Amino acid sequence: MGLLHKIQNKAEEARAREKIRPLLESRMMRDILLEIGQRGNEALDPQSVPLALRERAARLASESGLAGLKQSTVDQVQLNESGIVLVCGEEKTAFLYADYNYEDIEDTDCLPAVAEYLVQHMRGYYNITRSFYTVAKSNGHTEEKTREVLVSRHHEETPFTPHPVRKQRLF
Repeated sequence: MGLLHKIQNKAEEARAREKIRPLLESRMMRDILLEIGQRGNEALDPQSVPLALRERAARLASESGLAGLKQSTVDQVQLNESGIVLVCGEEKTAFLYADYNYEDIEDTDCLPAVAEYLVQHMRGYYNITRSFYTVAKSNGHTEEKTREVLVSRHHEETPFTPHPVRKQRLF
């Protein structure tokens, strides 16, 4: 049963990637990525490093210093059926599908794949969450549909204080 579930998940991911290809290759996505790039980077907030990745981040910080670790200035990305909104501090920049002469997205279940694509182009650690609504099907079952996807910067409560790596002795 586990193998069948994995195969179904891979097939769904492939369908989602095929479905979002026109959006990823669109002028709108180019503008979004340009906006993310123009916003620039800032020093990595130590609290944003997930616990599981702290060892690697500590090693990188000891090699290049904390100044070498960067994160995108984008705090949140909100994706829904009508557009994509970048949140940087208090400033919100909306990219609406209608502004680019596109129809609103009817099948919002592909939005998590778009969110993953955007996270790949941002520096730092981000969490992807989505909200659902239920739809009644004709056979009496209900199905969950994605309402909105929120990409937000990861934040840990435990402090991150990397220490210099001890040098190994060769002889």
